[in-house]
Amino acid sequence: VGFCGLECYRSTVVVIVSLCNVELPPSWQILEKSNQALPSTINSNFFGPNIDLPLVEKPKHADWYAAARNILFREAYNTSHVTRPDVAEKTFIIKVSENRRLTPETYNRYLFHIEFDTTGTDLKYDLGEALGVYGHNDPKEVNQFLKYYNLNPNGLISIPNKEGDRYETRTILQIFSQALDIFGRPAKRFYESLALYATNENERNRLLWIASKEGAEEFKRRLADTITYADLLFEFTSAKPPVEDLVQMIAPIKPRHYSIASAQSIHPNSVHLLVVTVDWVNSSGKKRFGQCTRYLSNLKVGERITVSIKPSVMKLPPRDTQPVIMAGLGTGMAPFRAFIEERAYRKSQGIEVGPMILYFGSRNKAMEYLYGEELEAYHSEGLLTHLQLAFSRDQPHKVYIQHKMNEDAKLLHEYLLKEEGWFYLCGPTWPVPDVKDAIVNSFMTAGGLSENEAIDYVNKLKDLERYILEVY
Repeated sequence: VGFCGLECYRSTVVVIVSLCNVELPPSWQILEKSNQALPSTINSNFFGPNIDLPLVEKPKHADWYAAARNILFREAYNTSHVTRPDVAEKTFIIKVSENRRLTPETYNRYLFHIEFDTTGTDLKYDLGEALGVYGHNDPKEVNQFLKYYNLNPNGLISIPNKEGDRYETRTILQIFSQALDIFGRPAKRFYESLALYATNENERNRLLWIASKEGAEEFKRRLADTITYADLLFEFTSAKPPVEDLVQMIAPIKPRHYSIASAQSIHPNSVHLLVVTVDWVNSSGKKRFGQCTRYLSNLKVGERITVSIKPSVMKLPPRDTQPVIMAGLGTGMAPFRAFIEERAYRKSQGIEVGPMILYFGSRNKAMEYLYGEELEAYHSEGLLTHLQLAFSRDQPHKVYIQHKMNEDAKLLHEYLLKEEGWFYLCGPTWPVPDVKDAIVNSFMTAGGLSENEAIDYVNKLKDLERYILEVY
């Protein structure tokens, strides 16, 4: 007979423990059924009291034997087995069903349309919402770093979860591929923390200087050059924190959000994205890539990814007959494709829908007329009542969407003021002032308002959520 639990009842009493043979009476061998509940301090499947002590240990680098032991006896070893880090948002696993390049192979910009099959999930999305993608780091770069750091990709590491009450066990390769933003830009505190591990005095002092007020310009230069966590560890060779410490020093990979380019009414088991790969060369001549756009562009049909849904202010007007005026630049076309699909669906159901105007802008028609065939078809059938295209590099002088909007002053005034239409802009931030000026000018020239009155009315549209910007 054993007893465990004196630790729960702390006192100054000295207890002398000894072992002896005890003869149990026969009646003790029969257990009577009892409805008595266990005390709240004891778990029904545990071997001792649960005193809810906080988990204060740091990550553990372990072998497969230890991991198997922890997984098989998770109550005893206070562990859980997961393949991905905990995230605050509800996530879904979806499968790539199509990944299609939209720009010619010879063109220097890679824009692509990617579709995911959501069959078997409960993923639901509304118009205008964004898909949060949990991207992976580039496998070649990860393996290069692990080799430099002398880490076995198949080695295991256990990390305390967000609540701090259990460990999550994953391979080293999983951690550095899926969880840690090892190729992201570190904050100053990483320089300071890394300095503590530098065995070379010159390297330690330089790290501390970069993080100091005196080294602010050098820190800014490194930010501009996209110097990453991995770059610093390659550069300062004497600073090599143990992997158990390193995983706590590097920020986690955050989901990147992309406007959904489909309407679920038409695609009930699918979600679409419109993406452009991000790449550039820094001042040191090194080519850099956007972590998530590169991940998405390399996905093959059948591969699975982890995603979440992020709400958005982009939504259709409450009345189907209200005019919709959309201004999209480049991949800013994504939510408007969904808007057009939704109105097409409602029209097919016999619902009367209002006019739709699209101002689409990109560099040139031959290379970047995104979803051009779809748009022309919607325009021909009358769903898109007005289609204005601005290709900035197709003529000697620059033409942008605000120029096309200035041509439609009377139309903008009629739809926004008289018919209570909604205006949307999605894309980069730079055209925002010019687009606003175009709307103000339309109210002045076609509506006879003074400049102040026109500006006040635009502000009123913002307050009424009829003037919606989603810019980046």
